[in-house]
Amino acid sequence: MSKAIRDALIVAVVAICAYLLALATNFYDWVHDFLVTNENWQADEIFMALIVVGLAAMGYAVLRLVDLNEEIHRRREAEERAEYAAFHDLVTDLPNRRFVEMKLADVVARKGRFTTVFLLDINDFKQVNDLVGHHGGDQFLAGFAQRLRETAPGALIARQGGDEFVVVSDVAWENVGDLGGRIATVTHKPQNIDGICLETSAAIGFASLSAAGDFATAMLQAEMAMQEAKRRKSSVPCAYDPQMAETLAERLRIETELRDAIANDTLMPYFQPLVRLNNRTVYGFETLARWQRQDGSFVPPDVFIRTAENAGLITDLSDKLLRKACLAARNWPANLILAFNISPRQLSDQFLGNRLLRILKEVDFPPQRLSIEITESAIIRDIGETVRILDQLRAVGVRIALDDFGTGYSSLAQLAQLPLDKIKIDRQFTANFMENDKQSKIVRSVLELGRVLEISMLAEGVETDEQYQMLRAMGCYLGQGYLFGRPMPAEAVPAYLIDSQRNSENVSLAN
Repeated sequence: MSKAIRDALIVAVVAICAYLLALATNFYDWVHDFLVTNENWQADEIFMALIVVGLAAMGYAVLRLVDLNEEIHRRREAEERAEYAAFHDLVTDLPNRRFVEMKLADVVARKGRFTTVFLLDINDFKQVNDLVGHHGGDQFLAGFAQRLRETAPGALIARQGGDEFVVVSDVAWENVGDLGGRIATVTHKPQNIDGICLETSAAIGFASLSAAGDFATAMLQAEMAMQEAKRRKSSVPCAYDPQMAETLAERLRIETELRDAIANDTLMPYFQPLVRLNNRTVYGFETLARWQRQDGSFVPPDVFIRTAENAGLITDLSDKLLRKACLAARNWPANLILAFNISPRQLSDQFLGNRLLRILKEVDFPPQRLSIEITESAIIRDIGETVRILDQLRAVGVRIALDDFGTGYSSLAQLAQLPLDKIKIDRQFTANFMENDKQSKIVRSVLELGRVLEISMLAEGVETDEQYQMLRAMGCYLGQGYLFGRPMPAEAVPAYLIDSQRNSENVSLAN
């Protein structure tokens, strides 16, 4: 019972009691007789004045009560607007992350008609902001949200993060695949913002609410499925599978071990020779990261490098590895270079150049002996920022190499903007170019491109003497592969250099 109702009942009870008391005591007759008997006191006029004042006070109270009700109404509306703003996204007018975290589970449980949780993450949304600015990016997101509403009209839709959305669907489970396909189609549909046609894709994962048992578990499962879709680089909706939980647990275990390994500085650089093909003399070494567990087993580089990138550990890993590699390379002959790979994600760091140069200064390693290797995927992310960083490094003598050429999507126009000293032909071209005429023509064309651009070309994956001889005949200047040497720890490099010197002298004598 509200306080207002309670107070009204009390007043009503008091009024009834007073009325009954007046009847029992003939209060009205007593007052009338009193006024007649004491007419000279003017008591009746005083009594009438009191009645008028009471009625006026009652009218005033009614007016104030109306004002109070209006104020309560305004305050309630303000509170509702504040609550709406607190739980909704201003750009898309969808429920926001706070709503998802605090209220969505209760809404789903109360309505009881929902079947599936979808999670969507727009791929490379940063490029949208780069093309049309943040205002244009907001327009894109608003349009994207409206399309989601139209595609799933009965669903609860929320903006989970900057470019991440939640769709809680009420369609029957057997029809979830059709809905997922329509959502995927929406993510690909172009939008025209300020005259620029923008087309995106999204990683989509989904999970069954009934199978999960509760909303929080379904959200976690949908998150795992979305991460799996990201890993596959697929825009096809990915359904949760229990195996994903085991895979995630393994990734978390590797991530935890990797954090400890980086903190304890136990990752080691290995070095693979880079060779001049004309005389098989060593030109330098490429640094390769190796992680050996305490039990002696090695974690594959592609596993822990990807883990380091996803967990935000790649910068610490790279810095410590470069420092160790430079310390080892200081003891090599001064004409040997040290090649070092930079992750595509690192090239989005505007302080990358300063950090690399600081490490070189700390270990007293000449910048002219360092060659930074980047991949084509790093180029297409942000060509302007990439060129700025590379120019900063080139200005102090650091060499720049393009790694795995031919496996990415860079254009010749982008290549022309890069200050490159060397291009590395990916091993997938050299592996079978002797048996495949098209591959052979590609290798020849790439070598000719390097000659025209006056850029040294290095062939990766040279494993047989026949490959070596053919590449040499084609005019390839540098090579790398198991034929010349496998990756080795720093302590094995001096002995390798002695053997290599002896072998190159034998080659010279044979020629």
